[in-house]
Amino acid sequence: MSKSNNKLLIENIYTNIVKTSRNKSFFLDLKVEDTVEGRFDIIILHSFIIFNYFISIEKSKSELPQLLFDYMFLDFDSSLREMGFGDIAVNKRMKQFIKAFYGRIDNYSKSLVQLVDFNDYRMLNETISRNIYKEKSIEEECIVFWREYIVNSISYFNSNTLDENINNLFAFSDLKI
Repeated sequence: MSKSNNKLLIENIYTNIVKTSRNKSFFLDLKVEDTVEGRFDIIILHSFIIFNYFISIEKSKSELPQLLFDYMFLDFDSSLREMGFGDIAVNKRMKQFIKAFYGRIDNYSKSLVQLVDFNDYRMLNETISRNIYKEKSIEEECIVFWREYIVNSISYFNSNTLDENINNLFAFSDLKI
């Protein structure tokens, strides 16, 4: 795949992540705070699901995960600048975003291991509560939705080949909220 094709592919995959993450039901029905941080967390969650797929196909030496990461953080940088943040503030926020990204990815990954290896979903529930709801009191059905959404999305992508996922631009399956 040529460099320009990869760039277009990554743009389209990221656009799909953002479009999916902006689903109004996440904010209205599932009570995710409609803030910069709330939207960031939902984008990171969807990105994690895709990055998890690439980890699961270790034999893939694809450059796509790194390109997606780079593109995503370039978009975060651009968004902060559009909101009026200056260079110093953008640099500071980007460091926070990157640290938060890696922390969330690590937490979701460990939670999935706990779920798969021990059929224990408590750690995933706690991770969802901490990352998406900032440990605010929230209805159990919201946590259960996200847990099932994550597991089902991962299963969906894992049931497809890399080419199938690429051809579908890593489109998430229909939501059932």
